[in-house]
Amino acid sequence: MREHRWLSRYPVDFQNLITLCNRLKGAGFKIREAEQDRACYIDEFSVNRLDRIESLSPWIIDELTLVEQNGGWKGDFYLLAGRHYDLFRRHERMEAYLSICHLWQIPSPPKVQYHDPEAVFWIGFRDTHGFIRVRLVPSTIITPGEKDGEVDSEAWLAERAAIFSQVVTELGLPIAVEKNHRSVTLFSTDSSALLSVSWPDAFGPCQFEYVVTDRYSLLVPASQFVSKFGIPVSTLRTFLSGFPGHQLEEFRQLQPASTLFYRGFLQAPLTDLPDVVSAVGPSGIGLINLCEFQTGKFIRGGREAEGVIGVIADQSGYKMEVRLNLSPHAAPGSPVAVEIIHVEVAHAVRVVL
Repeated sequence: MREHRWLSRYPVDFQNLITLCNRLKGAGFKIREAEQDRACYIDEFSVNRLDRIESLSPWIIDELTLVEQNGGWKGDFYLLAGRHYDLFRRHERMEAYLSICHLWQIPSPPKVQYHDPEAVFWIGFRDTHGFIRVRLVPSTIITPGEKDGEVDSEAWLAERAAIFSQVVTELGLPIAVEKNHRSVTLFSTDSSALLSVSWPDAFGPCQFEYVVTDRYSLLVPASQFVSKFGIPVSTLRTFLSGFPGHQLEEFRQLQPASTLFYRGFLQAPLTDLPDVVSAVGPSGIGLINLCEFQTGKFIRGGREAEGVIGVIADQSGYKMEVRLNLSPHAAPGSPVAVEIIHVEVAHAVRVVL
């Protein structure tokens, strides 16, 4: 899926945000009342103590993840992952998971032209299984049939297939990689394992996740992969979700030098968004989706796209975000039905669909 995203250039105050919501309602968008609860995503809530989470006690928390960030980390990945795994086994909980994220460098060959040389790797554990996740970051997105200068989609796909093939070979995973003229396909040759992929761009998995029931079996291949391709001095991130505070303290002792922040979802009405921002400040942000919509209702004659309008809030104010799963090109001469406008002091920012 190729996503298009627009973000307003300047923040506005809360009253202007409410004014905009009323304008969207008047334009036909289905937006819930400001006093109704909705999912609010929080991120980058930096803390120096685990009990800072108590600042979120006024709201119902749906999901919360503690992120330990260890900048400039260098060490034995096998020992680190093994210690986390041992502690995880002592505190297994059905709703809990743990994952460790390490950056790695795409080797040459293959020569990297259309993906960032720096990629991302995870090993993770849940109560019934473990997983390895590998993510590539495209530096160029080319839709089928498009050309980027002298480079067409065939070369772009070939590079992606070559990178994934080398990854699964080095990890020793039973995964086959196939390429045709339109896509790259990954599938597991082990019927007892699960394989999932995601399509954040036009045509092919930028990420795969390999899942097995024997969590311990992943430690050696993951560590060997990081040892060979991992960036020697890296930013390490450990994600801990579903553990009570006293267990988080135990995990904390494994990386006492790391910085901490929370991310997750809580239930809050739009009218509480200023209080949520204050609670997660000064670094944290809050994101609330205002509505989902089909572009066909507002743009006649164009291809259908799914869209989301949301608001991103921090201590600087509130910015509007519009996301579409593809570009909804209108037919020539068809009227533009909706303008999303919010007025600020001395200027206006306009996003036109």
